[in-house]
Amino acid sequence: MLWWLFALAIPIIIHLFNFRRHKIVYFSNTATLKTIEQENAKTKKLKYIFALIMRMLFIAGLVFAFAYPYNPDQKLKTDDADNLVAVYIDNSMSMHSQSSEISLIEDARSSARALVSNISPSQRFVLLTNSRQLDNEYPMNQDEMLMSIDAMQTEASPLTFNNLYENLQMIMKRNSFKSASLFVYSDFQENMMNMESLVADSAIQLVVVPLASDYQQNIYIDTVWLSSPILQKDLANEINVRIVNESGKDINGLPVNFEIDGKAVAFNMIDIPANGKNDISMQFVLNESGEKTAVVSINDYPITFDDTYNFVLHVQPIIKIVELSTGTGDLAIKTLFSNDSLFDYNVMNPYRIDQQYISDCQMVIVDVDADLNETMWQSIIDFAKDGGSVVVFPSEVSEHSDVSEFSGDTLSISAISSNHEFFNDIFVNIPNNADLPAVYKHIRIDKKRFSNTLTLISLQNGTSFFTLSKIGSGNIFSFASQLGKDWTNFADNSLFVPIMYKMAMLGGQMSRLSYTLGIDKDIVISDLTAFSEGDIRIRDAQGNFEMIPMVEMRNNRALIRLYDELPGAGFYTINKGNEVVETTAWNDNRKESNMKFLNREEIDKLLKDNGLNVLAVMKNDEIHSDDVMEMMIRRSMMWKSFILLSLITMLIEILVLRFWK
Repeated sequence: MLWWLFALAIPIIIHLFNFRRHKIVYFSNTATLKTIEQENAKTKKLKYIFALIMRMLFIAGLVFAFAYPYNPDQKLKTDDADNLVAVYIDNSMSMHSQSSEISLIEDARSSARALVSNISPSQRFVLLTNSRQLDNEYPMNQDEMLMSIDAMQTEASPLTFNNLYENLQMIMKRNSFKSASLFVYSDFQENMMNMESLVADSAIQLVVVPLASDYQQNIYIDTVWLSSPILQKDLANEINVRIVNESGKDINGLPVNFEIDGKAVAFNMIDIPANGKNDISMQFVLNESGEKTAVVSINDYPITFDDTYNFVLHVQPIIKIVELSTGTGDLAIKTLFSNDSLFDYNVMNPYRIDQQYISDCQMVIVDVDADLNETMWQSIIDFAKDGGSVVVFPSEVSEHSDVSEFSGDTLSISAISSNHEFFNDIFVNIPNNADLPAVYKHIRIDKKRFSNTLTLISLQNGTSFFTLSKIGSGNIFSFASQLGKDWTNFADNSLFVPIMYKMAMLGGQMSRLSYTLGIDKDIVISDLTAFSEGDIRIRDAQGNFEMIPMVEMRNNRALIRLYDELPGAGFYTINKGNEVVETTAWNDNRKESNMKFLNREEIDKLLKDNGLNVLAVMKNDEIHSDDVMEMMIRRSMMWKSFILLSLITMLIEILVLRFWK
């Protein structure tokens, strides 16, 4: 097309050889000449030179426009056989928000179809989503890619940008592609834009298509927890719900519903400040033992995926307690637990006990004469890590013990950490003249043995009488004194019963209320009898989904590992044949509920600051185009600018010839 620049000679020839024919006008006198406007010769020459330049620019603009010049930095490699075209569609829950008349996910799907349809059929494609479907991550032809876009899942846990980029690099390396063009369709929540440890690759071209929702305000249920860690039949309990308001206005009188097994059991109203949160409590009583599916819900249109919170209430029929002792056990402990039908209390020799029996218990008491070896101690620690309660009383005095003895005046308790959550449902208040236990003899508890050790009750000399060590998901409680009357009168004090009960209750809940999609991958089952034979399967409540997970035995517990993601929030049962072993509740990741998104300028700066080869970040008026490829061509091709230049020069020439006198 550039050969047509020789056409520039045409206006030059016209100006050099004036082909205008002169017309002879006859007149009778010179008075007629007075009507002729006098024109300066230099001005006339300048006028026609300027017109010549405009005509040459008009022709040059047309030639360059038809030559299709482009910016090499914005040239897509979609005509290269060694280039992989990757399309990422963010199918997380936040993409179900509305944009114009359709959801963001459908907007992205429609635009991606148009994109793929306008790329050369000889190209190879991969479809990347949060679902990580392996069938879509192998190079496909155009028709296969279009079918994959149509069949893609519309719900999945969020994926960070770092993981997305690394996944594409792995696919390129696995299939020997030298370069890739990555088109990203997402709403770009702040939570997904994780750039830590990202290694930029200049061979990956990046075209970003940000999708903005018309609704960026949200109210959601953040979390749910029980006031008492263990549920018992016919005993009142309380569910606590935290609700977050991600909007700029106060919410008053929001209804909160609570259902168990599909039946409404409680209802309440809550007020939440703008951009704030609030907690609400609802009481309930369960009349039967076993597992109960429960749902707390609110109504917040149009973002609804986080308006429900699923959880399972495990009603313990009985709490199993074992006291490890070479003797008959402590009399005070035996009297407390053996006469209560709520507890299954047994005393066992630590050298004859079955490890499986310990894993089935909720609390293990290490008696003063247990004398455990290192192997048994490790088993006890593993039991605590898995959620159990361990209570340790000191052994008999020996020459190696750091023991303080008091005679005459007794040493009493001086401080109780009543603000700690352990004492939440034990004390209403502690009067100044409270009758607290007296201590005659005690050891110094080694706080360095376990990390995260806190003193719950201390003595007058500043040493600890009762400590709590958090280990894994369980607790290890340590006393500085034995329960014998020559050590302390704690067993006869009013504190003894509630503290012992609370320790047993904390070890009672061995199953979790709920799990989070995309984060939790393991489920721990303590009932090993369910895994003696038969295949284990995970099924949804409707019977539309089934998965065969991996099962691994670890520390006398069954670890069920999910190698694939569950299809969505809800209730799933773990089955052996037709028998339900356990019911689990799953919820969407609440990170998606945070309505904070990056705008076009922030996205562009963040990506370029991390060294990525950003080809374009599409504008709002380009996103909803039927053909994103066409918008990219318009970005890289500058023909439109040259057409505009030609039209401007034509207009200037007309104005000069018409008005320049």
